[in-house]
Amino acid sequence: MQKSKGLKKVIGYVRVSSESQLENTSISEQKRKIEAYCSSQDWQLVELFIDEGFSGSNIKRPGYQNMMKYLSDNSNEIEAVVVLKMDRAHRNQLNLLKFIKEELSALEVDFVSVTESFDTSTHIGRMMLGILSTFGEFERETINERTKGGRLARANENKRAGGSIPYGYKLEDGQVKADEAQSKVVKRIFTEYLEGDSANKIAKRLNNEGIKPKRGKAWTAKQVLLTVKNETYTGFNTYNGKKEKNNIRQKGIFKAIISRQLWNKVQTKLSEQ
Repeated sequence: MQKSKGLKKVIGYVRVSSESQLENTSISEQKRKIEAYCSSQDWQLVELFIDEGFSGSNIKRPGYQNMMKYLSDNSNEIEAVVVLKMDRAHRNQLNLLKFIKEELSALEVDFVSVTESFDTSTHIGRMMLGILSTFGEFERETINERTKGGRLARANENKRAGGSIPYGYKLEDGQVKADEAQSKVVKRIFTEYLEGDSANKIAKRLNNEGIKPKRGKAWTAKQVLLTVKNETYTGFNTYNGKKEKNNIRQKGIFKAIISRQLWNKVQTKLSEQ
């Protein structure tokens, strides 16, 4: 079914958060202005979705979720979502852009803001969307730089800066702690490898005993080799984030599970393979 070629069918969305009750953005005021605007444009306002007492930074709003389901079910009829102001849909600019450029675009539904004269069905509206996208990309890069700087600062202060937790450890109350049962398995892997067992043989033995790895259903020779090559088990680790690549040497974030002597012997054996 194609969208109407006659009267344009749209839906409205209104929202107030608890702290915005003092603003001139009450539910009734938003409804009145949206209805008046649609009437002035000769549009048919077929549904109006409401969220009262919900922050614009939270997408788990009942009215918003109902609106998205309605759009999905009726996207062949609905041509636009109308709001009083952009921040009624989303306060975060990146979330707003995703909403317009990805979610609504996929449904071939336009976005209209009454007070900001923003309509993505028009040439000017699409141009403004491009400008918003540029600012959105700038905001995204700024956030990435702040995050990167925060990770780097933590790493330089010898604090955990992120990344996955290796087998043998667990995260508890924000702190990395040794997992007693897994630590014993780590020691066993190092010892058995040093004694001459192959990675494949060790993996099979662990699987036969029902010992599960942290990821995946069963141990593999590759996982065993990664374990015996992981210096973290000595209490030393290198922070080398995907973006930073700083190779920052850290000590004591992860409790030593094996001795440095055992580590060195295993590395020597690995180099001889």
